[in-house]
Amino acid sequence: MGALLPLSASGFLETVAKHHRRAIEQAVTDINDAGGPLGRELKLTVEDTELDPKTAKTAFDSLVDSGVVGLVGPVVTDISMALADSFAEEEVIAVSPSSTHPALASAAVTDATKYFARTAANDIQQALVMAKILNSERFVGAETVAIVHVDNSFGEGLASVIDEKITGKTVETVAFPPGRETYSGRVSRVVRSGADAVAFVAEPGNVTILQRLARSSFDGEFVLSEGIIPGDVPSYMDGMYSASVAAEQTTGSIKLRQELDDITPLAPYTQHAYDATFLLGTAIQQAGTATGTAISNNLVSVSGGTGQTVSVDEFGRAVTLIDADRTVNYQGASSSVDLNENLEPLNAYIIERVDGDGMDELELLRASFFQGRTA
Repeated sequence: MGALLPLSASGFLETVAKHHRRAIEQAVTDINDAGGPLGRELKLTVEDTELDPKTAKTAFDSLVDSGVVGLVGPVVTDISMALADSFAEEEVIAVSPSSTHPALASAAVTDATKYFARTAANDIQQALVMAKILNSERFVGAETVAIVHVDNSFGEGLASVIDEKITGKTVETVAFPPGRETYSGRVSRVVRSGADAVAFVAEPGNVTILQRLARSSFDGEFVLSEGIIPGDVPSYMDGMYSASVAAEQTTGSIKLRQELDDITPLAPYTQHAYDATFLLGTAIQQAGTATGTAISNNLVSVSGGTGQTVSVDEFGRAVTLIDADRTVNYQGASSSVDLNENLEPLNAYIIERVDGDGMDELELLRASFFQGRTA
């Protein structure tokens, strides 16, 4: 199996790539220590995407040439979008831990088989949560909204769905490139819009323009996408709302933190990378053969919410159950990871608001809230 990670990235994504690699390697170790899929050793090859679609395509071709039938990644939505057709053409199944663009729900399909899966939720889920915060009088009740989003596929996709789901009027949409020290022109546009609230969409750590807005003359509310608020909450975020995946303190999540205690606290989506790897191995065991098509056709079976539970570092138990013709239900480190027909999970979310240096949990939205609403 392979992995496509931004190994040469700097800053926040450098940490993400290192933590993802460590989690993937741990999952491979756990699987092989239990005898491996079909009694064979799982071998891992990791390639660097360099956050560049052309480089990523070369890296993927290298994995194909080496005989890889399944891989973990890509991490970044732009790379997943760029490679989706290639996954289908080569019939190699990719399981991304963090690419969340709504369009990927129907990407990489050939001959009725889908060759792109993910262990992180479709962005339509957090868009629905952000829209609920913006729409509800219990929270913001905004009549006018300014949408401020990072200028990439992730930001554009999530911003588009938020615009569609809110009941108020979008009076300004501002795309911003990451990495600048000042965004004075863009901040001025938001201030001049007179919006009741800002819907802010970016990756974790990409908050310079948010800081500038919070310290400007803008006096409306802020609703943030998932992962923006860090553990040590800065004072300028006081009062801001967030759409956050409901953390599950499961046996699997606790066990993985113990296995990776040398790198805790874990970067976002690290648990998802472990789950992606474990699901690939378990799907091979269930299929009885190691091909991309067979893996894809068995991912729902080994994750879909029914059957005997297995979790982190329990590959041996999965093999025993499968050999006994029992149904396996993988309960992951990131969530229950119950993949649907689009090979993506539905997760519970929490509406939160910053209160001083802590967080107030205002409402839990269970997975059932999203049933039938993510198309």
